[in-house]
Amino acid sequence: MNSLLAPRNLRNTDDALRPLAATLLFSLAVLLAACGGGGGYGGSSPAPTLSSIVVSSTSASVAWGLPSQFAASGLYSDGTKKDLTATVTWSSSVATVATISTAAASAGLATTVGTGMTTISAALSGVTGTSPLTVTAATLVSVTVSPTKPTIAPNKMLQFTVTGTYTNGTTSDLSATAIWASSNMGVATISTTGLVTAGAGTGTAMISASIPGGPTPTAVTLTIATQVYAYASNFDDGTVSQYSIGSTGVLAPLMPASIMAGAQPFSVSVEPTGQYAYVANWASSTISEYTIGANGALSPVGTGAVKSGPKPNAVTIDHGDRFAYVANYGDNTVSQYTIGANGVLVPMSPPTVPAGNNPSSVTIDPNNQFAYVANYNAEPTIGPGSISQYSIAANGSLTALGTPVASGMEPNSLVVEPNAKYLYVANAKDSTVSQYMIGTDGTLTALGVPVAAGARPFGLTVDPKGKYVYVANANDSTISQYTIGAGGALAALAPAAVPAGIGVSSVTVDPTGAYVYATNRGESSISQFSIGLGGVLNLLAPPTALAGLHPTSIATGY
Repeated sequence: MNSLLAPRNLRNTDDALRPLAATLLFSLAVLLAACGGGGGYGGSSPAPTLSSIVVSSTSASVAWGLPSQFAASGLYSDGTKKDLTATVTWSSSVATVATISTAAASAGLATTVGTGMTTISAALSGVTGTSPLTVTAATLVSVTVSPTKPTIAPNKMLQFTVTGTYTNGTTSDLSATAIWASSNMGVATISTTGLVTAGAGTGTAMISASIPGGPTPTAVTLTIATQVYAYASNFDDGTVSQYSIGSTGVLAPLMPASIMAGAQPFSVSVEPTGQYAYVANWASSTISEYTIGANGALSPVGTGAVKSGPKPNAVTIDHGDRFAYVANYGDNTVSQYTIGANGVLVPMSPPTVPAGNNPSSVTIDPNNQFAYVANYNAEPTIGPGSISQYSIAANGSLTALGTPVASGMEPNSLVVEPNAKYLYVANAKDSTVSQYMIGTDGTLTALGVPVAAGARPFGLTVDPKGKYVYVANANDSTISQYTIGAGGALAALAPAAVPAGIGVSSVTVDPTGAYVYATNRGESSISQFSIGLGGVLNLLAPPTALAGLHPTSIATGY
């Protein structure tokens, strides 16, 4: 019996020991886990924690307009390091000094927007690192001389300018501080302010300017030439007639005699150095763009045209060959453009500025400081027309100077004489020419009372020496002629007017100051005159040259 009972007793002992063994094994596992061991029982060490963030940059001090790249490094509890540049949250304490990107592709890139000091911060998981950033004044990065391809006649003068571009994108006229030089003093001399005087002969000279401590600009080639060309916009056949001016002043058609423009080309302008020509197309609301070839023929540049405001009435180029302005009759604005290296017009920002009612033309003072716009005002019940006044910034943008000044009824065309002291305006409806004195701040003051002109004066011009003013009178087909007195007041010559063609609408003096040309809209011709003693006009032989259908504007240039 005992031998039969022994195995049963042993089984009872095993059953009693099993719970105790399980308890001992569990206790051992807990002990191993607490000691950092695994022993195959599932234990693990705690993850390292972020202790601090170190922020560094490519430069702690930069000029306004230049960037600075920041980086963030994380230091962890186990002594390791990690690049957190794309992970942290970036911020700048002074957003008017610099902003900083959090985008993945540009994380940590600071953009400077003003001068001063700011603190750049990088934050993650409650930990923040910082680094200072100082933004200094913008520095000069490039300078350019303009005009870029100048051509003038013997014994003539041309003002050059130097424009500096800074790291923040701003520009400044540095002409007064530049050191000017001409490579050929026998062809052309240049003053300390950049005014070139051509010699009596023809040839070329390199004109350069350097800025002390700054980059050296590229020199430009000045050409002294004698050949002059003329271009007329033909409103009703969409073309521009092109001519050479002979030694006696007579217009000779080029080959081809005309080139296509936009719909109803109303105004043509040649930039002062004879490199480009622009045409305002009334019906298509565009400006046609051309380069002037070696033989004077026009060739379209870029896409051939740029968009303007509605019903562009006139296009004007500044005297430095840098900017263009268009009077948009249809929406009471002036479009403003920069002239690209290839002659293409590039809209500024903003692309337009407000003008008065129905702006019809723009003129720029010879020093490129001020612009004036004749506001035709086709609704006379509102009142007379007006002249808007603007200052011209270094980048060409216009800023209004006070309120427009009153003019006569329906002012259509205006001009500043070469000495930049006086401005004259042709008032179509009341058949007068208003006269103004230009203040040092660019504002206009009426100079006496308007002088009488012919019937419906539509266009006017001044000779290059600032001695005479000529006015095209559309309704009596005459050209009024005046001399400019010592105080700027106009005095009629004898005779007070000379005959032109039917519906004469615009008039210009060639750049040599020897000849005058006028478009006869009613008979599709160009009247041609020589300037005689005392400024009196004398018809050439033949008295007219053929044009396209109903020419409205004429311009001349080299």
